[in-house]
Formats: sequence, structure tokens, C-alpha cells
Amino acid sequence: MRRYLLYGLLLFTVLMPGCMMGPDYRKPPVDAPGAFIYGGEGTGQTADVRWWKQFNDPVLESFIAEALVNNKSVRMAAASVEQAAAVLMQVRSPLFPQIGYGGAATRQRATDSQAVLLPDNPYNTYQSLGSASWELDLWGRARRMTESARADLLATEEGRRGVLLSLVAATANTYIQLLGLDDQLAISRRSLAAYGESVALFEKQFEYGQVSQMTVEQARTQYETAAATIPQIELQIVQTEHA
Repeated sequence: MRRYLLYGLLLFTVLMPGCMMGPDYRKPPVDAPGAFIYGGEGTGQTADVRWWKQFNDPVLESFIAEALVNNKSVRMAAASVEQAAAVLMQVRSPLFPQIGYGGAATRQRATDSQAVLLPDNPYNTYQSLGSASWELDLWGRARRMTESARADLLATEEGRRGVLLSLVAATANTYIQLLGLDDQLAISRRSLAAYGESVALFEKQFEYGQVSQMTVEQARTQYETAAATIPQIELQIVQTEHA
């Protein structure tokens, strides 16, 4: 009997590692170059640098700061990171001893037959409870769940950083487009004024027979074309400001 018990224990010891919840995770091989061709030293830290401050533009900095505070996508990404961290903490909890406690207090009055045995009536009763438990992770379930939750947390954190980078880049790009549109509007207005002077000059020359009517009409066409581009640029400016 003792021999069979020993054989059974040995067989359990041999088979127990095979009952783990799946093999250890290994990253699949990826055929990638060791370095970027155009990547300089310190490129990996570019995302952690407030590069927009190099423009020394307080307006751009205020727009980016407002976007980071009020953008709903950033809030959702931050909430996702907090959720993933909470899940990781919850999944890891079975790996550690669980301790609980509680207490209760009651006050009651005994019957006349019972009161002769009690020094006080009514009397108080106090009760305190304590518990401790620890789940042995024999099959690796808790460890595998912890690894999965940790990977989800890291992926969620990287996703949040990606949202931040996209938001900052989009805000800066939109602001630079707005500055370019402002310059285009200023140039178009100066061009319109120059075309207006040309029209007035050619009209005077036409009165004295120095130029033909065709020359005057060509000058007016250039003036009208320049005038038509100004409302289009103004519309683009309004749309970019709203963006």
C-alpha cells in the first residue's frame, strides 16, 4: 500500500508541470533592421520632448495645453490606462495572502429565568472575526492571467502616448496651416490692391488711345480673379480656426 502511494505521488509530481495553463509566451520572430536608416541618435526620446516649445510661440503653446486638458480622446485613453491598471491589480491579488476581519456587537435583555445567572440585564455581547486565506497557484492560472493583464496595461499605456502624440501633432499642424492662410490672405489683399491700380492706369491710357480695350479687359479679369480668391481664403481660415 505504501509503495502504491509513493508511485502515485511520483506520478502526480511528473504530470503536474504539464497541467500548467499553457506555455510561456514568446515573442514571434520579426525580420526587422537593427536601426533606422535616417534615425539619428536620441530619436527614440523625441516623443518625450516638448518639441513645440522650440517655436517660442505662446499662442501655439496655449492651444496645445488646452487640447491636452480638454480633448475627450485623451481623457478616454487615460481612463483606459487606469482601468487596465485596476484589472492588473485585481488579477494579481490571488497570488498574495488574503486577510479579512470583522466585528459585531449586540445588546439584549434576558428572560427572568435567565437573568438570575447574569450579573447585568440587559447585557452586551461582542464578537470579532478574523480570516486568512492563500490560493496556491498550482496550475499557473493566476500567473498567466497576470501576464496577460500586464501586457494589456503596457499596450494601453502606449496607446495613450500615441493619442497624445497625434493630438499634439494635429494641433500644431492646424495652427501652422492657419498662419499660412493668414499670410496668403495678406498677400492676396496686396495683390488685389496692385491689380486695382493697374486697372485704373490702363483705363486712363485707354482714354488717351495708348492701349486697346482688350488690354483693359485683361487687367479687369486679373483684378476680378484676385478678388474671388479672397473669400475662399477667408472661408478656409474660419474652418481652420474651428478645427
